[in-house]
Amino acid sequence: MERLSLNLDSVELQLRCFAGSPQRAVVLLVHGALEDGRVFHPRRDQGLVGVLTAAGHSVYVLDLRGHGASQPRLQDAAAEVTQHRVITEDLPAALALLQERHRQQPLFAGGHGWGGVWLASALIRRPDLLAGIAGLLQFAVRRGQRHGGLFTRFASALFWRRLLPLLGHAKGLIPARAMALGSADESTAIYAANLAWMRGEWRDLEDGFDYASAIAELAWPPSLYLAGETDRQQGHIGDVRDFARELGPHDAQIVLLQKGQGCSRRYGHNDLLTHPQAEVDHFPLVLSWLEQHLR
Repeated sequence: MERLSLNLDSVELQLRCFAGSPQRAVVLLVHGALEDGRVFHPRRDQGLVGVLTAAGHSVYVLDLRGHGASQPRLQDAAAEVTQHRVITEDLPAALALLQERHRQQPLFAGGHGWGGVWLASALIRRPDLLAGIAGLLQFAVRRGQRHGGLFTRFASALFWRRLLPLLGHAKGLIPARAMALGSADESTAIYAANLAWMRGEWRDLEDGFDYASAIAELAWPPSLYLAGETDRQQGHIGDVRDFARELGPHDAQIVLLQKGQGCSRRYGHNDLLTHPQAEVDHFPLVLSWLEQHLR
């Protein structure tokens, strides 16, 4: 494994590079809110990274600003950690680096949760970078939250939309680790932006960029969407389907991971990436899809 630093003004992003064959694909993986890049390789040489590199593909795992090994830490630079800057600075810089570094190889990108929404947003703003993407892997990715039963909607309104913002205001960040909600604490600015997008339009909160209108002019790449059976709030299959539709007509394969339907267990939001059984249940599907789109 090689560690790369990507310097953006006062921020140093970290990329972990797992080298593969120059004849195979390159994959950039982007974590979502309340997480860092470890969600893609929770154990050494295992997880999605292990499966992809064992097949010869090169994998880059990005820690977005304020997350993981990127500097400065969230506690020291919370004002720098915003959704707008992730979309307009972090992701374009990482994508441009990989397109320059691997000019002769197909480049795929993958996101988990909000990481997939940010990734799509960055590509919509930068059609020049979108043109270099061979395909997208989307794990439990949704923007709006419209599906789920009455209890799910009540829990979302009470916990995610009321309690967590109050805690964030009191502590200066969303204490995801202490509450066992994720592997990384989160910026209150990013969390507030997530809530706004869940309930409203797909429009940038800082400069007003209209993503929904802009995508109508673009040809979207082939995409694989996976959703866990028990993921009722952060990646409900209905919301995942809605997000795929929001991206316009494209080659979209949407898969619900169900026990007894190719899966040995019921997966949720994070464990569809972190559980050891995922390497047997559905990572082969991810690998097969990727290799089909190499041609």
